[in-house]
Amino acid sequence: MTAVVLAGCGSSPPTRFYSLEPTSVVAPTQLHVPAPIKVDAVHVPAVLDRREIVQGEHNYQLSLSSQDRWGGDFGDMVRRVLTQDLQQRLPAGMVIGPDNSAPADARGVVVDILSFQPRGAGVVELDADWVLLQGSPPRTTVHRSVHLTEPFQGSVESQAAAMSRLVGRLADDVARASSTTSSGRT
Repeated sequence: MTAVVLAGCGSSPPTRFYSLEPTSVVAPTQLHVPAPIKVDAVHVPAVLDRREIVQGEHNYQLSLSSQDRWGGDFGDMVRRVLTQDLQQRLPAGMVIGPDNSAPADARGVVVDILSFQPRGAGVVELDADWVLLQGSPPRTTVHRSVHLTEPFQGSVESQAAAMSRLVGRLADDVARASSTTSSGRT
């Protein structure tokens, strides 16, 4: 009985926690947006909405890390980072934080993530649809589908950094589209 208890108390590898982080703007531009923007929702498929980091999929089988986990809810993390990335890309005061109420003229961004994980060797892919909504009742003013890829070095840390860069590139797309709609172009 003592041996079983001791075996149960053996040390296991430590759990590591990761987060997504905002990315800097490579070439800042002066974008004009006609009304504030708020990231209303980021929908993540259940297969990705977990604490364990999905490290890939092969032959219909997911590869999950038993030691590497997200530091919080994955969908909330993407929403927070997308908001922070937009705040860096759009004029001050034009992006509303996730927990703040939005003025009546604000536009909403809703993102549906279809896939967001490593695919093949050394590449993370983000497939998402997003819409820009305006008015009451809300109507779609912009609808986009994106397929973005970013290289990574194979480690979970590198994967999290690549995923952060992909959220930044998604923010670039949202920022450009939200500014072009003000001049009549989509």
